[in-house]
Parts: sequence; structure tokens; C-alpha cells
Amino acid sequence: MNMPEKVEELALEAGVHTFSLEVLPEFAGDYVVLSKNPDVDNSFMETEVWNNIPAVSEERVIEINTKASTYSDPITLDYLLGIFEEGFLAGN
Repeated sequence: MNMPEKVEELALEAGVHTFSLEVLPEFAGDYVVLSKNPDVDNSFMETEVWNNIPAVSEERVIEINTKASTYSDPITLDYLLGIFEEGFLAGN
């Protein structure tokens, strides 16, 4: 799995980075790890831009419920490890 060039250029520094939906494909890699809050508008996931990202169309999106992973405590980290193991290793 290689890091997309745009991530190397713009998103490795600490902080929050925002960008428009139209440039999202430039930041998507072999997999997309999506922190998704079920209580907010996630309609971007119904757009052509989102659905045409190779990782999305090839079902390599690992969704994490934002509300279930707010803290970096051992229980949450164990929960996330299970999600990542299933997402990255399923099918291998």
C-alpha cells in the first residue's frame, strides 16, 4: 500500500485538513479508512465522485463509527485493531 502523493505533500503534518469532495480521489489510497458519524449528513457517500474512487468501487472502505472510537483508551484501541484486522486482512 503506497501513500498517495497528495497525502505526502499536504496531510502529514499535525492538524485538521479540509478539502472539497472533488479532490477527495487525489487523497484516497488503496484503502479508505472512513471515520463516520451516523448522526450527521453522509450524503457525500452517494455521489459519483465518492463511488468512482477505486477503493470505494472495489469495496476497500473500512468504516469506523466515530461515536464508538472517540478516545485512545485500551478498550477503544482493541476495538479499532479488530476493525483494521478485518478490513485489511479479510480476503488475504
